[in-house]
Amino acid sequence: MPARDSDHSIQFRLAYRALLLVSRGASERDAVQRAAALDPRSIGVKREALALVLGTVGEQDVIDILVRNVHPEEKMGMNARCLFRLTAYAMLRLGAKGQTRRIEHSLRTIAPIELLPRLEFFLGTLSAFDPTQQLHGLRDSERVALETHHPVWWVNYCFRAFGRTDAVELLSSRTRPRYLRVNPLKNRGRTTLPKELGVLAERLTKVLSTPGVYTVARSLSDFAGFFSSGSFQMQDLASFLAVKAGAPMPGENVLDLCAAPGAKTAAIAQLMKNRGTIVSVDYSRRRMNGWRREVQRLGVKIADPVISDASWLGLRDSFDLVIIDPPCTGTGVFDRNPRMKWHLSPKSVERYSTLQRSFLDSAASLVEKEGRILYCTCSLTLEENEDVVSRFLKSHLEFETRPILEQYGSPGLRGMSDCRRFFPHRDHAAGYFIARLQRTN
Repeated sequence: MPARDSDHSIQFRLAYRALLLVSRGASERDAVQRAAALDPRSIGVKREALALVLGTVGEQDVIDILVRNVHPEEKMGMNARCLFRLTAYAMLRLGAKGQTRRIEHSLRTIAPIELLPRLEFFLGTLSAFDPTQQLHGLRDSERVALETHHPVWWVNYCFRAFGRTDAVELLSSRTRPRYLRVNPLKNRGRTTLPKELGVLAERLTKVLSTPGVYTVARSLSDFAGFFSSGSFQMQDLASFLAVKAGAPMPGENVLDLCAAPGAKTAAIAQLMKNRGTIVSVDYSRRRMNGWRREVQRLGVKIADPVISDASWLGLRDSFDLVIIDPPCTGTGVFDRNPRMKWHLSPKSVERYSTLQRSFLDSAASLVEKEGRILYCTCSLTLEENEDVVSRFLKSHLEFETRPILEQYGSPGLRGMSDCRRFFPHRDHAAGYFIARLQRTN
């Protein structure tokens, strides 16, 4: 059922406020949550507003070309820029679906009064805009960058690393499935769907290769009660498989580094059947508050939080398993976090890889005899993945890689075939790298 005009205007106002927060550094989802908290009327349109925000930020390169064409000499404040970005995206992407008048009404409703004349002028120019004109005379990588909405440096990187054909498919991939997993800690130890789900089970599609994991085709609102009770957990398939590759066992002592917001901690506890010990470390007090809420919701009883820098832990214990999911460029999850791609550069890749090596080096001394490290990132770069692991193995001869997840994904690159890679366009999951490092003594 289509939203009423008032609801339509509310979702545009929420998207506009969220875009302003994104321009100040907030993530898209956090921005929508924060903006919605200021207006109780917007709670029911958060999903629609988030789609507007993700679309606007995701296509920001072409949208900004359009804005500059209309206002080539004008120094533009962020209020105007965010309004025009939202206007361009909504009119170009949604206006073609017969919603032009409603969109124009909503934009006029939310625009600051001092921007209304410029908004009217901007609306009047949009119908003459032809995105294909921007592609004339460009080099191949520049054209692909605009067609797929990625920075040119990243397009060139993917061409070199994966070959042009695979790179274009990767860069062109848009939405991947959302995965839901049954939480056995709240389901009598079972990974089958709870009987209480009833007819809602028809909206879930089983992932045959991974028991207890399902894809969700529609809105999650009907499942809200099951989420609040902890029966279900949202986690990308590749992220869950990374935990499975570490093979946490009941009774083990596990160190979970960079643990917030808690999805991996909960998956570890579920595989350990809530028996053993998990020490979960993250540097951010705010993120660890979210971690506490998540593990409590999911019934985790064996995890203890530690707020600390993972590269300088100061721990004296030793662990059977250390899981490291370090900060990274996030190049494997641009579809869910498009703002990241506009802020990254080759220097970002170098900076993150240096940090990741320090995490691995710090963890090595904490691994028990015959223990293991599970290293994973949601990045696609070689510098953050194969290169990090390769350098670690050269300086820690007591470790070696072990084969993992051979029925999933693709082998690692640069000869590291024991490791696994996941690509959104091939595996319908986040772009991921996973390596298991066994201590051999």
